[in-house]
Amino acid sequence: MTARAVLLAAGALAAGLDAATLLETEAFAEKGGWVVDQQFMDQMGSPFLLAHGLGKPVADAVTKVTLAKGEYRVWVRTRDWVAPQGPGRFKVVVPGRFESKELGVGEGAWHWEDAGSFAADGETEVRLHDLTGFEGRCDAIFLATD
Repeated sequence: MTARAVLLAAGALAAGLDAATLLETEAFAEKGGWVVDQQFMDQMGSPFLLAHGLGKPVADAVTKVTLAKGEYRVWVRTRDWVAPQGPGRFKVVVPGRFESKELGVGEGAWHWEDAGSFAADGETEVRLHDLTGFEGRCDAIFLATD
């Protein structure tokens, strides 16, 4: 777990959340067609996943996490690299339970975006689903009980 993950989780628990989990996307078990990109290491302190499909959506990046029973709010750290046009759109998907709104649209700077919420209890699969094949960027996914 990175220092950033420890600090974020500690802050969430101090704020009274029952459970909080930070998923660093570069640590996903399966990268699919997404690639690890390090171009913002100096700004963020970690690499991120990039969907570089030359206009064809890439295969999903997939990981599994064990979550305590509860309703989880999903926050995604992303950026629209040509704001406000949004060619790098993607979604976070928990198969059978959750599909976020389109992410990677809007703000040109790295930011945390509220992606929605879902109920979980136990092992949970989380996917990054590319929609365009044009440079979708995802740094991390933060799951926290409301």
